[in-house]
Order: sequence, then C-alpha cells, then structure tokens
Amino acid sequence: AFKTPTLRDVSSTAPYFHDGSAKTLAEVVEHYAQGGQVKTNLSPEMKKLDLNKEEKEAIVAFLSALSTEPKPFVLPVLPRGLN
Repeated sequence: AFKTPTLRDVSSTAPYFHDGSAKTLAEVVEHYAQGGQVKTNLSPEMKKLDLNKEEKEAIVAFLSALSTEPKPFVLPVLPRGLN
C-alpha cells in the first residue's frame, strides 16, 4: 500500500510513482491510458482508457493548473549584535 499524496503543485513534484519511473505528467497519463504495466500485483480494476491525444493533453493541463507560482521567500535582516 502507498500513501496517496495531494495533487496540489503536482506539476513540480516529478519524478512520479513510488519508483520515480515517470518523468512527466504526460508519462503518468499515458501509463494509466494504457491500463498500467502488467505485473503480478496489477489490480484487476485497472483498465485501459480510450483517450485521444486531446483528452490526454487536457488532463495534463488540468493537473498543471493545480499548481501555483512559488512565492519568493525573503530572509529577514537581523540586527547586528549590540556593542
């Protein structure tokens, strides 16, 4: 079992999957569109998706829209020691 992480800022958290096997969100979408990789522990609920190129691109665009621009962090200027 794996902990399912949030999708917030998912476009900036590559690589994906527990083993880092997907380098981009497009690879993740393609993985699921193909029905996953056949392994001994592949869930029987995992089915191939009938997605066209535009639908895959729309999913990637949606996931990318869940990200925000990072806010710059400015370190505070600390006062010098008292003399």
